Amino acid sequence: MGDVAIKTFGLTKRFRKEKIPAGVLGRSHWLLSLTLKLKLRKAEEFTAVDHVNLEVRRGELFGLLGPNGAGKTTLIKCLSTLLIPDEGTAIINGYDLLEEPEKVKRSINFLGSGQWVGFDWALTVRENLEFFANLYGLSPKTAKERIAEALNIVGLKDRADEKPHRLSAGMRQKMLLAKGFLIRTPIFFMDEPTIGLDPVSAREIRRYIKEKLRDEMGETILLTTHYMQEAQQLCDRVAIMDRGKIVACGTPEDLIRGLKRKEILEVEAVNIGPELLDEVRRIDSVENVGSRIEDEVMASGVIRVHTYDVESALPNVLQAIDRRGGKVLHVSISEPNLEDVFIELTGRGLGE
Repeated sequence: MGDVAIKTFGLTKRFRKEKIPAGVLGRSHWLLSLTLKLKLRKAEEFTAVDHVNLEVRRGELFGLLGPNGAGKTTLIKCLSTLLIPDEGTAIINGYDLLEEPEKVKRSINFLGSGQWVGFDWALTVRENLEFFANLYGLSPKTAKERIAEALNIVGLKDRADEKPHRLSAGMRQKMLLAKGFLIRTPIFFMDEPTIGLDPVSAREIRRYIKEKLRDEMGETILLTTHYMQEAQQLCDRVAIMDRGKIVACGTPEDLIRGLKRKEILEVEAVNIGPELLDEVRRIDSVENVGSRIEDEVMASGVIRVHTYDVESALPNVLQAIDRRGGKVLHVSISEPNLEDVFIELTGRGLGE
C-alpha cells in the first residue's frame, strides 16, 4: 500500500427511495405523518454506489467521470467520511475508513460542490475565509498569505470585501474554491470543482490544481466531473462511472485507443429529443448514439453517432433529424474522445 493513497474494497451505499402516496396531500398533519411512516416501511431501496473497487496512486490526479446521478458524489462522500457505506470499506492514506475515521479526516481535504451555503452571509468574502483559516488552526501570517493567494487564484481579489449575497452563483463557487485552497493535506477530494464557472476561470482553476497542488505540492487529487474535456485534459487516469458501477478505468489515451470506431459523426442540431435519438439509433449502419444538450430552452446541442459507414449513415441521420422537426447547424467527422468511450459502454451520452 506504500504507493497507494486510496483503495476501496466493494464499497457500496444504498438509499431508500420514498414516494408520497396518492391522496396524501391535503390530509391533516397527524394523518400525513402516519401515512408517511407506514409508507417508509415499504420504501424502495436503490444502490447509489455498487460494490466499487478502486485504486488511486499517491500523487495522482484521478478523475471520476460520469453523468449526473451516476453515483460520483455519493462515492466521494463515503471516502470523505460524510456518508457511512453499507458494505465494504476503503483504506485512505493508510487508514481504514470505518475503523480509523478520525485519522482519515486529518488526512483529507474535501471540496463539495454548492456548499457555499455554509458561509456566513453577514461576513465579507475575506472575513469568511479568515474565519475558516482560524478554524483550521492556521497562524495569522500563514492565513494572510494563503487567503491572498486563494483570492488571486479564483479571481475574487477585487470582490474580497463583498458579502456572499451580492455575488453570483459562479462567484460563490469561486469563494468555495478559495476556502478549499486554504489548507494542505495529503489527499484532496473535489466534487465538480469547476461547475458554474466561466471558461476562463475554469481553465485557471484546472491549471492551479494540476501545476500547484499536484505537481508542486504532490497532493493526491480525486475529483468528480461530468465534463469530458476536463477529465481528458486534467487527469492522469479516469474511472468512468454509470449507475453506481465503475464501467472502465485507465488513462484517457488508453480508453480512447480501445474504441472500435476511429471516426465519429458529430451533428450540432436544435430540437434534440428522445424520439429523434431513438430514430437515429434504428438506422442500420448506426451502432451507438449519444447526445449532449447545451441549451435546455432550445434543446440544442451535439449528437455523436458511432457508425461503421459514415457515408451511408450521414444522409439517413440528416433525414431523421428533419422528420422529427430538428434543425442541423453543423456536421463534422471527429476523432473519438472520452464521451465516445462512455457511449460505447452504455449506449448513451454523458448528458443524457
